[in-house]
Amino acid sequence: MERRKLNVAIVGGGLSTLIAFGGYAAVHNEISKKTDTYSAASMGSLIVVSLSLGKSIMEILDFLADNALLFSTPIVGKEIMRKKIKCFLGDVKFKNLPKECFISVTPVSKYFPNIMTQENAGEMPVADIIVASCSVPGLYLPSIFSRGNQYYCKISWIFDGGLTLNPPLNPGAKNVTFSYENPSSLKKNLWNKRARFPQNEKTDLLFDPYTEQFGMLGGRISVLKAFEFGYRKMEKQKNDFLRKLEEI
Repeated sequence: MERRKLNVAIVGGGLSTLIAFGGYAAVHNEISKKTDTYSAASMGSLIVVSLSLGKSIMEILDFLADNALLFSTPIVGKEIMRKKIKCFLGDVKFKNLPKECFISVTPVSKYFPNIMTQENAGEMPVADIIVASCSVPGLYLPSIFSRGNQYYCKISWIFDGGLTLNPPLNPGAKNVTFSYENPSSLKKNLWNKRARFPQNEKTDLLFDPYTEQFGMLGGRISVLKAFEFGYRKMEKQKNDFLRKLEEI
């Protein structure tokens, strides 16, 4: 029987994304070679694209810690982010990533894809797609894409991918999602249901520790603390987590 592909998904959410990343880091050595694809939204997209390109856990963590406050600068932070990411990852086309990534964005036009893939990304560099997925309304202006060879509309505004699919999953693959829960993700919505990440309910295996310590924004110390929190939480359940991974 053919082996089901393994997709690693990382939830976005600014600083809190480091909780999910810390959890992933604790099992990175065990699952990285088995991973076929990655998926993510918002800040998680920077992490998974970096992983696809072979960046180490510490390289990614240092980059996020060094630039956390710069990325949080209203409006101009997005251009700072684009330049920093381009310098960190290089001028790589999204379609040329060594391991395929599925990155969600939130388009205003229904004719623009919600999930950026190697198939529909055209000639777009990875930095542009990451920044588009991180376009938090109220913090950054939306990204504006024009029609290319494989785009679906002439012009579309693109907002943060976390507004729609956070993160997207890979149909047909074993989806392992690294997430988190906090008071905002557990609040009640108008239908009196949890306003948590919907994809958490659909994944094959989920890591989602609860914490009230972290919000969306923070500097280097907060980044390192959020990462350590996620890492330690996974360390406590690592053996059970890896056993469940082998069973799905």
